Amino acid sequence: MSIFKNRRQLIVNREVQYDALMFVGLFVTGIFIAQVIAGWVLVSTLEEKALAGEYGSMSIAEFIARHKVMFLMNEFIVVVACLIAGFYLTNKVTSKIVGPLFNIRRIINRASRAEETAEPVEIKLREGDYFQDLAKDLNVALQKKTK
Repeated sequence: MSIFKNRRQLIVNREVQYDALMFVGLFVTGIFIAQVIAGWVLVSTLEEKALAGEYGSMSIAEFIARHKVMFLMNEFIVVVACLIAGFYLTNKVTSKIVGPLFNIRRIINRASRAEETAEPVEIKLREGDYFQDLAKDLNVALQKKTK
């Protein structure tokens, strides 16, 4: 039973943590699948050339020495493309996390400086941002403070 208690402590915010784990899992799986496909396409192409007799009586060592740079460049291009996609997705997910936190901090700082102003202070988050429930709770607290 203590295992489940510790697990609940590890998962603090399900929405954020599950989305982050999903993106990391998809990213790693995507890189692996892309590399397998790129390697398969290259090896299939080389196999077709070998069956057509383009390489004559080349030994395996000569074949590998001749095509290892092409294979590595093929894999390098796939990894770079996946990294670019990964950086884009990471930026997209982290902006949904960091943006609301920055906005919440800014509004709370403004509310703490403005003692008794007639201007109501409200936290507004974009649709799709995380921490919507936190913003609602803080808005209720800020409304009670201004009254």
